Amino acid sequence: MSLDIQQESSSGKLQMRLLGDLDIYAVAALREALLKAITQFHEVELILEDVCEIDGAGLQVLIAAKTESLYRGSRLLLSAHSVAVVQALQLCRLDSFFGDPIVLTKEMPG
Repeated sequence: MSLDIQQESSSGKLQMRLLGDLDIYAVAALREALLKAITQFHEVELILEDVCEIDGAGLQVLIAAKTESLYRGSRLLLSAHSVAVVQALQLCRLDSFFGDPIVLTKEMPG
């Protein structure tokens, strides 16, 4: 499954909804979109509830975008985490690096 990026902006903020797989095949397009967004908006929110899978390349893009946003004085927020995103962040101990509250919109598999 490929990654679809939907964007909606209002008053200096941009919401980017990611749908599909955040993997090595999708990172080039996402990296470009995120860097553009970080330079144009004071706050960028990534809505992640529809991310089905995330791999190391996907995590690297998120880390790079967070670092770039801190450098530029803008804000990158991760919200509505999918189960796959939560598991990847926790496995790599990155949840505190991003610092966003983790709120699942769908249940964790039991």
